[in-house]
Amino acid sequence: MQNVQNNRSVDALVFGGSNAAYSLSAEYLTHNTGLNWYNASLDSELRTINKYKDFVRELSARIDRTKVRYVVYSSVFPYSIGEIDEAKRVSGEGIKPGGSVLGDIVQYISGREVSRRSQHNSLRDIASESRRNSFGDIAFEQVKCAFTQDSYHYHEREEEDTSANFLVDKAIFFASVFPNASILIVMPSEYYGASFDDSIVEQNLRTKFYGLLRQKYHFEGMVKIIFQPPYSSITQVCDSQSHANEDARVWRTQNLFESIQPIISRP
Repeated sequence: MQNVQNNRSVDALVFGGSNAAYSLSAEYLTHNTGLNWYNASLDSELRTINKYKDFVRELSARIDRTKVRYVVYSSVFPYSIGEIDEAKRVSGEGIKPGGSVLGDIVQYISGREVSRRSQHNSLRDIASESRRNSFGDIAFEQVKCAFTQDSYHYHEREEEDTSANFLVDKAIFFASVFPNASILIVMPSEYYGASFDDSIVEQNLRTKFYGLLRQKYHFEGMVKIIFQPPYSSITQVCDSQSHANEDARVWRTQNLFESIQPIISRP
């Protein structure tokens, strides 16, 4: 938030979970679009819908949100069964009286990271792996990528109506916070070690997404959903099948840039 506030201007933002933090580069998008991008993605999106929305609102209050032209939102929630329902069940918690968004974020991340990376001996390791550059991108020289065959998760997709409702709600929310921005809902790349065909799922989800959007939000031309291809090799992932390593971050961001190039006017 300090980095965002200290920037002279922010033209575009990347939101989402750790997949966006690892796998999309605001620095690359800045250099290739001529716009000032910032990666404001947050690990696991706090696992709580309302708390994550509070985070986005607080961040937007630190900039001129009317000047933001593009918002990218990349989430793996629709790629895991039950994650969306879990986030909804705790969405009523909100921010505790006397607390703050930042305090809530710190408490969540420190607890989750200590549990998830218990093999590390100190919080210093965790802090270094979370280090970001001036664009909000993860500094990969501090990250220890160690994806193995044992790290695989089964290929699964959430029920399409549940995913469509979740993504439309997020699209409308971002449009309300950033009223002059194009909202780009980006379904992320992942790696499963074998080829799989998601074309039918993508087609159905796209159809349901735009169908719901037209019912709820009459400026649907400002919202797009984009499906990114899977990673083709284990050499492209870092410590999770949805986390790119440094080289694959360039590959995935280039793919995203090519997808949105007709939307964004290059200088």
